[in-house]
Amino acid sequence: MTRKRIQTALLRWYASHRRDLPWRRTRDPYAIWVSEAMLQQTQVATVRGYYERWMKRFPDVLTLADSNESDVLHAWQGLGYYSRAKNLRRGAQAIARDYGGALPKTAAELRGLPGIGPYSAGAIASIAYGQSVPLVDGNVVRVLCRLFALRGDPTRAPLKKRLWQIAGDLVPAESPGDFNQALMELGATVCAPRAPRCGACPVRRACRARAGGVENELPELPQRRATVAVIRAAAVVWRKGRVLVVQVPADAPRWGGFWRFPNADVAPDEGAEDAARRVVGARLIDDRPHRVARRQVNPHAPSFGVAGR
Repeated sequence: MTRKRIQTALLRWYASHRRDLPWRRTRDPYAIWVSEAMLQQTQVATVRGYYERWMKRFPDVLTLADSNESDVLHAWQGLGYYSRAKNLRRGAQAIARDYGGALPKTAAELRGLPGIGPYSAGAIASIAYGQSVPLVDGNVVRVLCRLFALRGDPTRAPLKKRLWQIAGDLVPAESPGDFNQALMELGATVCAPRAPRCGACPVRRACRARAGGVENELPELPQRRATVAVIRAAAVVWRKGRVLVVQVPADAPRWGGFWRFPNADVAPDEGAEDAARRVVGARLIDDRPHRVARRQVNPHAPSFGVAGR
């Protein structure tokens, strides 16, 4: 199957089989940017509701740029990877300051904004602006590795670079946004990580992995690190209807800028309540690592509520 036939087959398949998603009903660059940020590391079913609520709360770049970070994080609450929300706000502020409130139109300029890498830049430039530029995400990696029977770790050079080159060679001048979305849609709905539905694939005749019977072996992704179980205890300290909370430093590796109940890892030789009392005692004695809402609690003889996880 030639390059042209692959393009035609994927575009026809996408026109008939694409899912009806709210961000596919618009060519607004801002809306597409928001959707792509949310879809990173998050499933479509989860993103749908968040996207619609976000667009009502922050309907355009200038509204987001003028927003309070706390409001932005609250709107993002539950999606995880909160740096994405912070980068959206920072990016909006840069666009308001440097581009008059309109997203830049080239992938190169888009990559200069906070949180926008090669994938997001390619998505926005191709889908919103119709530019013939590629994108490569996890779904595209899987499709291309199987289609061309590519061996090696796709997260590392030289295969990573080759995947971008292949994607760039495949993307057509006409309807590049639809083609890029077709690749992603195929990976998400047909060319699945396990038990791919090869019979429903529009480019199955060109698939070298299927021809060689190795579709379930590709891509050759590195093994994930083993999950480490962590037990944490959180203390809810209240006095006369007021509750003690602490703010995580903005530069912390996790939860930066968030307000939380005092919490700590539970050591092997202690219980959850002991760990909670330990961390609260440290906060009341020395609050330099965190900002503490002291006005919310009387530090003398506080009451405790302990939640262990």
